[in-house]
Amino acid sequence: MKTIMVLLLLLLGIVPAHGAPGCDPPDCPDVVDALDGPVHESTGLYAAVLKSRNGAVKQNVEVSYKFVDGTAKQGEDYRAEQSGTVTIKAGQDHAEVPYTVLRVGADKKQFTLQITRVKPGQIGKSVAVFTIGGKR
Repeated sequence: MKTIMVLLLLLLGIVPAHGAPGCDPPDCPDVVDALDGPVHESTGLYAAVLKSRNGAVKQNVEVSYKFVDGTAKQGEDYRAEQSGTVTIKAGQDHAEVPYTVLRVGADKKQFTLQITRVKPGQIGKSVAVFTIGGKR
């Protein structure tokens, strides 16, 4: 039964708090989470944070990502490199992906960043939500 549950969690992309099931820290793989951003009420340069759930990594960890439009549109409401890879360097616990908010209005608009690969390691919380403006 435990094997079935582990397989189900892996298929759904859900990873336990300390990484892979059945491992004991510090031998667990690095698990990287995409952190939700704040509500942006002004234009400017910001950074999405991709954070190691296990704290500082022991070796460089490459994290691939892509931005996905929601009600906020790339080039109109925000600007970012559509997809890419950043590195959480050994001894660090996070990496940042820059983006710029171009326009803030009265209506709330959202876009997301999705982690597509972690090497070496595992994807934890795969999607971060970013909100622009919104008094309504």
